[in-house]
Amino acid sequence: MENNSKITDIKNLKYKLKREGYYWSDIFDHTNSKETFLSIHIIKTNSGAPLHIHENEEIIFVIKGSIEVRIGRELINVKKGQVVLIPQKTEHSLKNLNKEEVKIAIIFATNNPFSKTKYLE
Repeated sequence: MENNSKITDIKNLKYKLKREGYYWSDIFDHTNSKETFLSIHIIKTNSGAPLHIHENEEIIFVIKGSIEVRIGRELINVKKGQVVLIPQKTEHSLKNLNKEEVKIAIIFATNNPFSKTKYLE
């Protein structure tokens, strides 16, 4: 069996601006993984991801700070060290309401989750 292991130190990532105040760095995606997507995001105050839907489940792990996540009609506060599962085909959004930046990991069991993402806002 071929070993395609890759070790990445998240302290040394290069981030790209995706939208105002929202940066991310893809670690595993369709270019280097057969089945998995992992990215690390830095979200500045009052920034986030607008309401959208993915075809697959999404896992958000909060590395630093806390983030407000809307899943369907429910608003939840996810804090450092906590993980939330967003069911497939469920409307959701997230926002940093804090004065400090937030760092999160986004995980999907598909390597190209944004190819069929629908933005609703």
